[in-house]
Amino acid sequence: MTDEQRTQAYYGLIQVIAGILVNLCNHIQGFPLGRRSNNLEIAIKGYKTILTLLSCEAFPQDWAMTQNNLAIAYDKRIKGDRGENIELAIAAYNKALQVYTREDFPQDWATTQNNLAIAYNNRIKGDRRENIELAIAAYNKALQVRTREAFPQYWAMTQNNLAAAYNNRIKGNRGENIELAIAAYNKALQVYTREAFPQYWAGTQNNLAAAYNNRIKGDRRENIELAIAACNKALQVRTREALPQDWAMTQNNLANAYSDRIKGDRRENIELAIAACNKALQVRTREALPQDWAKTQNNLANAYSDRIKGDRGENIELAIAACNKALQVYTREAFPQYWAGTQNNLANAYSDRIKGDRGENIELAIAACNKALQVYTREALPQNWAMTQNNLANAYSQRIKGDRGENIELAIPAYNKALQFCTREALPIDWAGIQNNLAIAYNNRIKGNRRENIELAIAACNKALQVYTRQAFPQDWATTQNNLANAYNNQLKGDKGENIELAIAAYNKALQVYTRQALPQNWAMTQNNLAIAYDKRIKGNRGENIELAIAAYNKALQVYTREAFPLDWTATQNNLAGAYFDRIKGNREENLELAIAACNQVLQVYTPETFPIGCLQTGKNLGNLGYREGNWQLAIEAYTLAIEAVETSRSWSTNDERRQEIISEAIGVYEKIIQSYVNLKQYDKAIEYAERSRSKRLVDLMASNDLYSQGEIPQEVKPYLDEFYRLQTEIEQQRQHFKSDNEGSQLISNHLGRNQLSVLKESRFNIQQLQEKQKQVWQNIRSCNEVLAKQIKVEHLEFNQLQSLIKSPHTAILSFYTTSQHTHVFILTQTDIQIHTCEQQNHQELQNNIFKNWLQPYIKSSETWINNIPETLQEISDRLNINKLIDTHLQDIEELIIVPHLYLHLIPFAALPINCEQSSFFGEKFLIRIVPSCQILEFTHNRGELDQLNHGIVENASDDRHVTSFLGEELTKSFQISPENRLQGTQQATTINYRQLVRRVQVLHSIHHAKFDIENPLQSALELGDGEITLGELLTPGWRLPELSDVFLSCCETGLGLPEKLTDDILTLSAGFLCAGARNVISTLWSVDALATTLLCLFYYQYRQAGENRTRALQLAQTDLRSKTSQELKPQFRKIDKYLWRLQQKSSETSTIEQIDNILKNLRSIGQDHQQKPFESPYYWAGFVSQGLR
Repeated sequence: MTDEQRTQAYYGLIQVIAGILVNLCNHIQGFPLGRRSNNLEIAIKGYKTILTLLSCEAFPQDWAMTQNNLAIAYDKRIKGDRGENIELAIAAYNKALQVYTREDFPQDWATTQNNLAIAYNNRIKGDRRENIELAIAAYNKALQVRTREAFPQYWAMTQNNLAAAYNNRIKGNRGENIELAIAAYNKALQVYTREAFPQYWAGTQNNLAAAYNNRIKGDRRENIELAIAACNKALQVRTREALPQDWAMTQNNLANAYSDRIKGDRRENIELAIAACNKALQVRTREALPQDWAKTQNNLANAYSDRIKGDRGENIELAIAACNKALQVYTREAFPQYWAGTQNNLANAYSDRIKGDRGENIELAIAACNKALQVYTREALPQNWAMTQNNLANAYSQRIKGDRGENIELAIPAYNKALQFCTREALPIDWAGIQNNLAIAYNNRIKGNRRENIELAIAACNKALQVYTRQAFPQDWATTQNNLANAYNNQLKGDKGENIELAIAAYNKALQVYTRQALPQNWAMTQNNLAIAYDKRIKGNRGENIELAIAAYNKALQVYTREAFPLDWTATQNNLAGAYFDRIKGNREENLELAIAACNQVLQVYTPETFPIGCLQTGKNLGNLGYREGNWQLAIEAYTLAIEAVETSRSWSTNDERRQEIISEAIGVYEKIIQSYVNLKQYDKAIEYAERSRSKRLVDLMASNDLYSQGEIPQEVKPYLDEFYRLQTEIEQQRQHFKSDNEGSQLISNHLGRNQLSVLKESRFNIQQLQEKQKQVWQNIRSCNEVLAKQIKVEHLEFNQLQSLIKSPHTAILSFYTTSQHTHVFILTQTDIQIHTCEQQNHQELQNNIFKNWLQPYIKSSETWINNIPETLQEISDRLNINKLIDTHLQDIEELIIVPHLYLHLIPFAALPINCEQSSFFGEKFLIRIVPSCQILEFTHNRGELDQLNHGIVENASDDRHVTSFLGEELTKSFQISPENRLQGTQQATTINYRQLVRRVQVLHSIHHAKFDIENPLQSALELGDGEITLGELLTPGWRLPELSDVFLSCCETGLGLPEKLTDDILTLSAGFLCAGARNVISTLWSVDALATTLLCLFYYQYRQAGENRTRALQLAQTDLRSKTSQELKPQFRKIDKYLWRLQQKSSETSTIEQIDNILKNLRSIGQDHQQKPFESPYYWAGFVSQGLR
């Protein structure tokens, strides 16, 4: 035998052996007995062994065939990573196609293209959308050879597969893709008849059923019936005995169709779905078919979530358990899409969960949605992404933790994201569902204009009703009618009575579908809502309407039991309580008892920690009931719970402004509990709640600053701080641009050209835009701080802690609090608490009077305001009945710590006139300190005094306050201030130098311009040589000054601030320094006179050097300034005159020379009348207030 013959014989033998092995592997791969996963592993190992024998060069056809078979085995493989297995299958198919070309092997090429398409359709790695497109392209390639005429059976098979790809397609119009799928299935059925190919016919019917279930075009109800019919056709062939796996698959699909079914009884349909899932699970066990088992568990979970029969709580637990079972197989690594889908379903179940803590369940739902979105991205899986955004929005809408307003704001953008993909044209049913959900969010929205929000809700409901008709989607139609009715019930536009009638009509429409028998939970919900509408109804007899409301509430409670639906039961009991309270018919006392009993039942479920919003509302309602009836103890007990709920809700908010809104919305509860305690003469509790209600933002700021008492700045805050400073620099640049453009504008303003005016407007606009950006950055900085970010609840001071702030038996705290009836002054000493009530001095009489007669004149006309100061202060003193306060409560008191309320913060208490033998003013008889709240005073106490004090001065930053330079010179001599700690003039008194100086010294004196911004208090600022340091900056973590003791802000308006709504939070520059770490700040309540300020500061520091405390030194300085004659002030005048004359001689600037000339003329004019008291008016001396330690 020749070598060539031997070689041929060898290759022939290999081919025979390989052929035997191939046949064996093929049989093992399809072997029905034994463990399927093991059979596939044996087949794969065999194919790989064969490929070591067969090379592509020597046996190209056999090699390609084996690659194709190996690919099929990988595609079916159970063991190992599913994604990797499909990649191995694709690689093997592509290897086979290196040999199987269309020209040489058209049939094998077509078969491999078909198989490759299946692999792409199942592919996990890569972009899902692109994979399906690759699958469709490969199927269409296969159909170039597999024509109906030439290969009808293969043509039908590929049509069936192509249909599956169209059913999963992401690109293009979803409705059109499903139509293409249905068309392809029907093509397959032209060949796959029951008679000729019963199994293939059944398989295609099964797939067609899935397409009909997903169909968008046509009548939804009919499509689902077609799906059920197709499943039942498939089950004629796919019996459990003959084809158990196929039977189980079709049972699973049938379950999906029954879950979605519109025709027939909803309750029965869901039971049929559950039964079908359970049938499927008889075959689809975790051991034998883990993927199919997981898929059916997922579907079963959906059915349990929707189940009407049985206990609702138990059904949802079964749904959660089924989802968790599915996740045992559907891991993110192995099946990312299925894992995401199950996370999404699990989120829905947690959202509906009754058992366990409601707040925690919603958090679990949100977490599950966010997990799903790790896989469901808009790029890869837009439809799944959209539906998960919808579910996430639903969870945010129901969220209990965090702030309610913020949660709804998170929900609305998520709904709108979903609508970016779910359009009416592409996905009308999903679009309608999201519109319906969006309507609920707008109806519940807190932020924005309430009227506009409700109109948006109505518009969204009407959009949903364009798709949700009663004929096509009766249940969804009823749901939308219910939501539309809710919006009408709250509508502000139009006639209120007509709106409520529209609501009642819509609720009754919903009840045509929502019957107790078919949909008991929905029926109960609508009865509750209908009752609310009757309770608010204007038309008809009021008594009859309330009776209708009570009847409807009681109907709702037939379904809403505490055991089955604790939250809904609680909400309905709460509403029923309100109806009983308003009831006209029956015995009044009995109705009140019924109302109280219902509220108390509600508060067993609505606790401040678990349901703060519900607890607030019910506690407020019950408290108001007690308040109106004069049952002060009942009112207190209920308001106490409501306030706990408010403060819990506030602590959950991570947005500073929203925290303020929460307190503002509930301030009436604080007011009423204070009044209730006053009525019971429990003044210790009354002052406790008065202090608890005020300055909460400042308390948060000081608490958060003290968490960083060593000055360290959190890493995550630094980028925001850099951005804050960058924006401040841009603002200053715009201001400089504005100033240069506006140079001499007082002379030529009437002659400015259009271009110049345009530039000025643009500069103003740019500054406003930059300030808005800076405000947002400030909010970001605040959101990072510990108190907000970690939702820390700063504990309020209790009565004994308030008393501990009083260090002397001759000191008293005067805590002012204005209610809707009176103004109370709580007088707290070391041993006692008393009250001084200013009768009828309520918000309107006292606070509005101060606003009109003090603040408005100050803003409009400084001269008029100055002239009216004595008269206005006398009126305020009379309204507060200060003389009686002194006579009755302050006989043994020497020092007062005053806590003003609302507009009283603007008033110089030291200048209030009094009738005492030795004193004309309140501040003459008493040492006075002012604090925004006792809690802020406690922060300063806890900081303690510093031993070593270095002084620093920032003076005349604008080079136009020359008299203040004299003060700087005197203080420098007195305290031996080093040159580096004295910043003089425009060049030295810069923002950077100021920031550095404040960290080097313990006592800081600022003598330059400052301003209060009434529109935006955070833009109130110290005006320096090259720009501003705003209050917003002072309140950032960049200003942590634990070594700062005293700050004297002898600038204008540094203690001026307006109360935010009714929350009594006063944002001032002085408060900014207290927050930064100062122990004491002396500031100004208005725009002060430069000469008077210079003299007062000189007197103050002389007394401080003589050993007087801060409060006493300020009192003595004010007395000196007020009472000294021109003759007595002559030594100071001479010194100032001499200093200014020298300064004038040194200067070459014309403007400086002229400015000093004017000061000298004024100074000499004042000195001419020796007996005159030039600074006797309170305008000159009373605007300086001391805050913090004495």
